[in-house]
Amino acid sequence: MRANKILHSPRAFLGNYKVILETENPVHYGINGPEYNLYIGNNTKRIFSPSSLPKFIKLKLAMINSISKEDWKSFEYDDTFTELDCYILPDYVTHNPEFKNIGWCMSDSIYVIVMSEDELSELKGISIDTRKESQAESQTHTQRT
Repeated sequence: MRANKILHSPRAFLGNYKVILETENPVHYGINGPEYNLYIGNNTKRIFSPSSLPKFIKLKLAMINSISKEDWKSFEYDDTFTELDCYILPDYVTHNPEFKNIGWCMSDSIYVIVMSEDELSELKGISIDTRKESQAESQTHTQRT
């Protein structure tokens, strides 16, 4: 799969979103480490360095990488699968259902990260201020009494 063919990321999934994360093959890391390309929709790609990658993605990547690529039964070559193959839960997730809400590895350079709507909104730069919602709810309760 080539990045210029990624059209459907993020894809809605059981109240969450499957988002494709592409990283450089470890052999080609630069001086500053890998570059992470996250496809967040509407032909939009966010590029992160290891230090700028959001913590929730780092955590999910660490969990995914705790399992060897062979155990993921991932594709050997990036050209042997399509983007839509990324959204089908791999066999390993069947035996370890907790990963259906975390993500999985497709190849040396392609991951699928499962995100909540709030996490995806944060990556898109949409601010969700829960304090405003809480204040509005509080004022509603105050006005009723």
